[in-house]
Amino acid sequence: MMKLKLRGLKLLEGGAQVASCSPGDDNLLATGVCSPLALNKINLTFLSHAFLDQGASCITAFCTEGSAGRAAASLVEAHHGSNAIVNFHGDVSILSAFPHDQRPQVTGVLLRALARKQIILQGMASSPSAVSTIVSTAETDAAIDTFFEAFAFPAYSSPSDWYAAYEGKEHLLKKIIASYQEKVIRIYDIVQQAELALWSLSVDQADLGDLGAALITLGQSETRMVFVIALPSTENRLSFSFCFPRGQETQIRQVFSSHLGATELACHSQVAALYIHGPHFGDRYGIANTLVRALESAGVSLHALGCTVSSISVIIKEADLTTAVQTLEATFQRSS
Repeated sequence: MMKLKLRGLKLLEGGAQVASCSPGDDNLLATGVCSPLALNKINLTFLSHAFLDQGASCITAFCTEGSAGRAAASLVEAHHGSNAIVNFHGDVSILSAFPHDQRPQVTGVLLRALARKQIILQGMASSPSAVSTIVSTAETDAAIDTFFEAFAFPAYSSPSDWYAAYEGKEHLLKKIIASYQEKVIRIYDIVQQAELALWSLSVDQADLGDLGAALITLGQSETRMVFVIALPSTENRLSFSFCFPRGQETQIRQVFSSHLGATELACHSQVAALYIHGPHFGDRYGIANTLVRALESAGVSLHALGCTVSSISVIIKEADLTTAVQTLEATFQRSS
């Protein structure tokens, strides 16, 4: 079988991951996560959030530089109630492959390859251009080899070629970190997409290959997947949220059922997506906090959120789309 062609692969090493799970009515994304981190000038290199079980619970997972990880976990614990569960994982890496071009088979092939190699997936999020995965530092080399087994990167004939090009650049990534905070945060653009459906399901690590096969099947019918996140939930399980165009509910249910059996599948059929593009979201603290607080103040509820590479993707009710766009345009300044 021909490998899918991708253009590039980025690696961010030396990170830490914090994940929190709390009752849905607590809604602590702003007050329990984003605000404490912003006040303490802790940068986020990765962020994902979703409401699950029809809003009964919510999970937030984020990454920071490794040196800030334990402090970030302590801050989150201090701002969550006794019903919340906060987990810390040191020594993680973020691998981002691009472009996915909204092809679900890109994520599907990756999930199936990771499952075949028994590499533990600790999280996932997409931007409009890239799909990012979180793995432990100990499994980073194996994960890179897996990417090259699953995809073709025309610029690199082998992992060793990629390593040779990457060597030295990891230091540059860390040197970019900004030490300023703008009065009005500058961004490149705000892009909106309506008429979407948000799907959620929970799978065991052992079933990631079957989930990957389902996404590959959907890709073969030219279905577009505009958003995906995966958050660590109960032991050895991941909670996934996907966005597909509305109107394909019957087909999507059939495909997931054929590959995953009786796995419970939830769907919100009237949602929209907002994509807020860079520059350097991971390099400036407080951006996610500004966004989340602005939307909350405007009465816009978040179904799901993902932040990776240089974009934040937000899933909201379609009825709130106009309000959300107007709020963000008043909150951020577009770079000319």
